[in-house]
Amino acid sequence: MYGSSVIFPPDRCDPPPTKRQRKTKDALVPVRTPPPPSRPASSKGFTQKQSTYRISAAPSGRGRCRRCRAVIGKGDTRLEISAFVKPGRYTLLLRCTAPSCIDARLSAAILSVYKHIERVPVDAALEGSAEAHRVVHAINCAGPDAQ
Repeated sequence: MYGSSVIFPPDRCDPPPTKRQRKTKDALVPVRTPPPPSRPASSKGFTQKQSTYRISAAPSGRGRCRRCRAVIGKGDTRLEISAFVKPGRYTLLLRCTAPSCIDARLSAAILSVYKHIERVPVDAALEGSAEAHRVVHAINCAGPDAQ
């Protein structure tokens, strides 16, 4: 047993030392109530922003629809969703413009941001095209007050 050391635990266990409380003044301090938050605050302490939507042409054929998982070909019309992650961070989600992929829930989310269907941004390459009008009409027809 040369070179080995044996450590024996103490016979009693003392509780960890407690924190000392600061002394406070007994003066009355007016309580200010914060204004109600306009958007839900996350657990990290920042306010969450709404997603933004845009009708655009696909620059490459690598994107997939978030709903039907179909590949969106190069030059095809798509719906871009910029979803807020945290301050300064957004993620880009894609939807194809098939009628089955533009549902009432997506249409309600788009209309809650832009209030009117004419205000949805359209890519410059699609501005005024029949395809852009078809997508706008599909969003409007799938809306919550349609049917």
